[in-house]
Amino acid sequence: MTAILNHEIAVSPFVYAEEAVALEERLAWLAEHRTGNMPVLVATDDELLGWASLSPYRASSGYRFTAEASVYVAESARRRGVAAQLLTALFDAPAARRFHAFVASIDAENAPSIALFERFGFSEAARLPEVGRKFGAWRTHLLLLQMTGVGR
Repeated sequence: MTAILNHEIAVSPFVYAEEAVALEERLAWLAEHRTGNMPVLVATDDELLGWASLSPYRASSGYRFTAEASVYVAESARRRGVAAQLLTALFDAPAARRFHAFVASIDAENAPSIALFERFGFSEAARLPEVGRKFGAWRTHLLLLQMTGVGR
């Protein structure tokens, strides 16, 4: 998981982090997800193809019914349906059923990711121009939202 994320940090303008993530950081992240009953799923063949997770959207308790969905796929496994399979399993996970809303944070120029999340019922809720910076350029950030209807 760390290798996939670090590859994206190094080459993609769509991931706004600029420093590689250490294995220890990712292990701590995984432990926090386990403690919070937040799903983290992986797709494997003979190697790790990708991963998806639900994470707390914000730390404040009022956001406890909203989760941020993320999916990362190894470059060698793209365009094979891995991301869609991961998101299907993620949203079907028992822990996902407690959420009223899902948020996806996506760079405005990341057309494949936007299209993927739109297939899962997400729509643009906010456009934040020039809030990120990567590779010397300002980046526009989108928040896509899917309402589950839970808790209505």
